[in-house]
Amino acid sequence: MTNYYSFSIDDVVTFMVGGIFSAHKGWKHNPRYHHGDFELIICTKGKLHLRVAKQEYTLEPNDLLLVPPYILMSGTEPSPGDVEFYWLHFILPKDTKVFESTNSLTLSDKDESPKHILIPQQFKIPNLDYLTILIHQLLNTNQKNAYDRKMANYFITMIIMSISKLTLNQLDFKTKDTERINRLKEWIRTNLYKSPTVQDMADVMQLNPQYLSRLFKKVVGIPPKQYVLQLKLHTAQALLIKTNLSIKEISANAYFEGEKLFMRQFKQLTGMTPSEYRAQFDEIYHNNQVISPTLPIPEEITKHLKDVPDFGEAPQQK
Repeated sequence: MTNYYSFSIDDVVTFMVGGIFSAHKGWKHNPRYHHGDFELIICTKGKLHLRVAKQEYTLEPNDLLLVPPYILMSGTEPSPGDVEFYWLHFILPKDTKVFESTNSLTLSDKDESPKHILIPQQFKIPNLDYLTILIHQLLNTNQKNAYDRKMANYFITMIIMSISKLTLNQLDFKTKDTERINRLKEWIRTNLYKSPTVQDMADVMQLNPQYLSRLFKKVVGIPPKQYVLQLKLHTAQALLIKTNLSIKEISANAYFEGEKLFMRQFKQLTGMTPSEYRAQFDEIYHNNQVISPTLPIPEEITKHLKDVPDFGEAPQQK
């Protein structure tokens, strides 16, 4: 059974530290105790075998795991191949509540305008591209700068809100229109390489193109044509962040119709060239089985905790 953590949509999460971890075959997670912080782990490569308290988990690409505070986490077995994951430590608002099932949620959390953010302890993310962009923007902030610390709090809040939105979309309290459009969004994602038109979508859904466009905009907030371009942009941004592919290769792999069109549309939508966008993320913190994941934590953040997270073992029983 998956636990769900919930807090007001008006609250802001406090970011602490984070990075990208990578290791080769045979790596096993050392025991780590969380003194007062949550950790969000998102697997991007390989298999990650973990025990959180008494529960065992195996994370594969796109799997998310939320590790609550005052819990011992450890590896259960060596990874069968290379592994990579994002790790983000943060503090949730004081009024955060935990539920063992979504049946405990109020009706206001299940409608089209939820008043609370909902985070599952375990979740499969359908498409990591958008979250990858947000995570790299978060990790690119300078924690020694007061402005950047504020920005980091908003970025981690946006990440958690995005996960909440995905969670609510997958639960059973969706309208018929939302379900239809969600099916179409998945079809668009898997057929993005075809650059589907509104007519293509209408044919698949067996709907009038004009009606489909109105319905799509009502549910998603943007027209279907703009949604297709947004997906291509997110794909390109993720490739710029995570690969060394050339601009021409990224243009092709993000399904743009030519390098020049890609560069023009990218700058129109982001305000910078693809190369300028990529250069932003050169300083993001990476760690591995040799480099310790411990990072300096700003005093402004540590004052929220009785014990500063030291990523160490659980306190000994007295």
